[in-house]
Amino acid sequence: MTTPNVQQQLFSLIKGLIPPHISMVDQVSEVLSISTDSAYRRIRGEKSISLDELYLLAGHFKISIDQLLHLKTDAFVFTGRTTNNSDFKYENWLESVVAHLQYFLSFKPCHLFYLAKEIPFYYYFLVPEVAAFKSFFFMKSILYYEDWKTAKFSVEDDYSRFHVLMKQSSDLFATLPSTEVWSIENITSTLHQVEFYRATGSVKSDHDALVVLDKLGEMIDHIELQAEYGVKLKKGQSPSQSDVPYKMFINEIIIGDNMQLMQLGDKYMTAINHSVINYITTMDEAFNQYSKRALENHAQKSTLISGVNEKDRLMFFNRLREKVAASKKLILSGK
Repeated sequence: MTTPNVQQQLFSLIKGLIPPHISMVDQVSEVLSISTDSAYRRIRGEKSISLDELYLLAGHFKISIDQLLHLKTDAFVFTGRTTNNSDFKYENWLESVVAHLQYFLSFKPCHLFYLAKEIPFYYYFLVPEVAAFKSFFFMKSILYYEDWKTAKFSVEDDYSRFHVLMKQSSDLFATLPSTEVWSIENITSTLHQVEFYRATGSVKSDHDALVVLDKLGEMIDHIELQAEYGVKLKKGQSPSQSDVPYKMFINEIIIGDNMQLMQLGDKYMTAINHSVINYITTMDEAFNQYSKRALENHAQKSTLISGVNEKDRLMFFNRLREKVAASKKLILSGK
């Protein structure tokens, strides 16, 4: 049995984790398979919850029992699902991206802090050709799908089955206030992927590789426009039509790790990238506060280029374009 104080703290944590438009009573009754009246009595403290019920609630809402009981341990509770499970495909991963963005946006205020090792993957979905190439990379070289082992990429291939989810992700991301810390190396991995696939015959033609690089330039133009006006943008959206705050920092000495910190009302969630495409998340308060301090420290040691600092902003984006141009030159030279 739980003590009244712990039970009160538990439901206080759960309330903070549930979007405002969702009923906590309904959620608790569903998780515990009890009536709403029984759920009310537990929430009000009129009936103690059992250890089994504590286990179910903590597991469903991703709450650290160590944190709840104020135990002093070095353990942090993370949750996540990998895409290499036979029942969890790339389409499911795209669906999870949409669901997570919808969840983030249900909180007010909400804000995403992104410490980028490469271009934040949400931007790939802006441009169909880039989105198709990155999808090819994920399925062929990261997820190792059997039917993709001998596949070759072309911009003419049909990826339309993913288009709705990709557009949803891109549009939702454009409505999420964000702060990003980049380095000039963020684009390097994608350029290397294009070059590697071309060298190994996994791109059907040089034309296909050049189109992908041209479309990367289109994506860079979009991100630069966001940085110039300090607002997030949907594809083709005018800066005057957006009031979603966007901050972009550049750091020349630190390469990030794709860590994301989400502000969800008065709570935070940290997402740690692993295995290229997968993330694990935690609501642990101590860990999230550490992540917040680390990101603030990185930002203080970085250069703000959004909304201000035109010289550094132009220099940064021109350097990105130079990297793309170097890759195109290599292809055009026939090497």
